Amino acid sequence: MESSILKNARLNSLSRRMDRSTDYDDWLRLALDHDELSGRDKWKTKEDCSLYDSAEIRIRYNNLTRLLEEGDNTGLLYALNEGVHGNMGGMGRPILYDQAKVGTKQLINDYADIIVKSLRVIADSSDQEISFSEKLDFFRRASHCYGRSALMMSGGAGLIYFHHGVVQTLIDNDALPNIISGASAGSWISAQLGTKTDKELKDGHFTHYRYDLPRGENPLSILTGMSDRYTPLSIKEMAIEGIANDMTFQEAFEHTGRYINISIAPSEKHQTSRLMNAITSPNVYVRSAIDASASVPGVVPPVTLYAKGANGKPKPYLPSRKWYDGSFAEDLPAKRLARLFGVNHYIVSLINPLALPFVSDPKLRRNQRVSKVASGLLLSAVKELMLRTEDTISRYGSSFATPAILLSHAVLDQEYTGDINIILRKKDFYWRNALFSYIRDAEIDDLIMAGRRNTWSKLAMIKNATVISKTLDEILENLDQGELDQLSMPHKRHITTVI
Repeated sequence: MESSILKNARLNSLSRRMDRSTDYDDWLRLALDHDELSGRDKWKTKEDCSLYDSAEIRIRYNNLTRLLEEGDNTGLLYALNEGVHGNMGGMGRPILYDQAKVGTKQLINDYADIIVKSLRVIADSSDQEISFSEKLDFFRRASHCYGRSALMMSGGAGLIYFHHGVVQTLIDNDALPNIISGASAGSWISAQLGTKTDKELKDGHFTHYRYDLPRGENPLSILTGMSDRYTPLSIKEMAIEGIANDMTFQEAFEHTGRYINISIAPSEKHQTSRLMNAITSPNVYVRSAIDASASVPGVVPPVTLYAKGANGKPKPYLPSRKWYDGSFAEDLPAKRLARLFGVNHYIVSLINPLALPFVSDPKLRRNQRVSKVASGLLLSAVKELMLRTEDTISRYGSSFATPAILLSHAVLDQEYTGDINIILRKKDFYWRNALFSYIRDAEIDDLIMAGRRNTWSKLAMIKNATVISKTLDEILENLDQGELDQLSMPHKRHITTVI
């Protein structure tokens, strides 16, 4: 029998190899080997567990299986009407995906699969068995009850390549939600996701794309105005020129089927931040929104938004107002996404360098420790110090530092985690990277790979969380089109008669 010392050595070796892996298939093989050696593979096949209600899931699974085998679609619809929920019996808890290196209970995977299969069977059933109106009513209610997942990407300037690794992994594994938000650097990713087709993205777009930025320049000399070649504004315009086109938010949605959202903040003191998308601002140019969201206060001047006018030409949108970087007001706009799109499940890709020192994943049991409490206390102390410093400076009439202090406080005074959190680790980047300063091209590759690796371990949870909502969206889109076709049929018949 293998000694515990030798076993632990082998487990540690597998973990180190996983940390160095550059290929998902290789990482997955190592993770499965680790689970087999540690005994976690047996945990995954054993249904009983105090972390979720396995008995309820098993009963529902067996009932759906029986109805499918009997071809009883009416009974299947009745069973599904009892509820399609993402956290049925606690099956969506992140802690269930933290017990093994990869995956979770097999029963949970099987249940998600059979729900998807059942939904498709109902959608494909004949109208004689289940009427079109019954289907439409059911799927609308199911979509409303189940909700949707969204990917929220924070700002983080030159650390943006971590986002590249995250989204490319989701794209390659068909796990990218249809609702996406981004602020600042995150808005650049959102713009690309909203204006490029799945085919373009699956060709490894985010793996290979590099922003048009100067090489060999000292970023501090540019920020302080010491460079005779570049300014922060010219650099922003260079980068945006390479990623933006002339699509509006509505045109982007029609092109890709994705609702992209970009956070912007007002330069005026008493105005509120906005979330730009195909619902709130359909005619605004995506390029204009990312121009605003990349305008860092004190570094690049705020901008006026532009929209496509009735004559098809650009015109100022809210011309009396100017806008800047949305990450300083609402880096992760969870509440607005919930209200606009029915989102109730959030995947977060976090690269904000101001927030990273204070954030850990609150959904995992291992993080409920003294260190997490200490981090919270430190964050509170830093925010209090900022406010006191700003108050003291203002009393003496020296307010030049006030905007920077207040903006930094606004960044730290936000919620930076969701249901699934993909967080850039401090060991995976250099602080100078945040200023788009990379000594070697390999540093960019390393950031992309860090995004990939941090997503691989979350992929099983993301797939189980998004597969049902994406199936519901797909079916509803087809049914809504069918409803439109039915409504237009009398009109078509009338035209034919006249002709």
